[in-house]
Amino acid sequence: MKALFLAFLMTASVPAFAQLSTPNAAGVSAGHDIFNFKDVAAATTFWTALGGEPAEFGPLKLTKFPGMLFYYPRPGNPTGGTEGSSIDYIGFKVKSLKDNLAKLEAAGGKAIAGATATRAFVMGPDDVKIRLTEDRALGTPVAADMINMVVSDPAAAQAWYEKNFGAKLVKRGGETVADIPGENILFTQAKGPVAPTKGRAFDRIGLEVRNVDETCKAVGGSAVNRADKSRMDLAVCTLTDPWGTFIEVSQGLAAVK
Repeated sequence: MKALFLAFLMTASVPAFAQLSTPNAAGVSAGHDIFNFKDVAAATTFWTALGGEPAEFGPLKLTKFPGMLFYYPRPGNPTGGTEGSSIDYIGFKVKSLKDNLAKLEAAGGKAIAGATATRAFVMGPDDVKIRLTEDRALGTPVAADMINMVVSDPAAAQAWYEKNFGAKLVKRGGETVADIPGENILFTQAKGPVAPTKGRAFDRIGLEVRNVDETCKAVGGSAVNRADKSRMDLAVCTLTDPWGTFIEVSQGLAAVK
């Protein structure tokens, strides 16, 4: 496991314009999402068109959105897109829906039928589904918003994320979401079997914490792996929630600017 982690560090990637969101009372922020893309260059083009910016943290290369980091360390062979898994889509707020749709279609995205004047869905690289919601009051052209988590028991899932990561329910934009600074969670009821995320194009969510050792022990995560501090100060563990979402718990990504 440690060897795999270190190999990942040698090949991964990070963004560079906004630091992570201020953590909640439990010391947690939604730090990063991790993907498996067949074509890393095409994925980079897509996220850049959405407004992501390149960033680095030691050997890591990332794509940065306000309050959120994306990385996809090397070309992969995903087992599927987001639909059908416990993460159905990723949501962003944008200042101009029309402008962003045009940019994403030019970068290879495919608009999904059913758009409204303020909300649209786009299929991105390797069938990662994106929701765009227009917010003309947004202080930046784009900002991470939420993920849609499809589970067999939304109430139980919300209670689990609140207990372990301090995600309390709040009403935002007409939706009730579990509030994790950086990227909230919208829980919806599964209508049938749901595949776990591990190995798919959207592989895992990342949660940045103040004390990775204590958190990983409390949630039953894997052994904590630490990078060489001469390269970067980062420690992570992994676990899968009871509904199939793969999670990486980290301490150190808050240093990314």
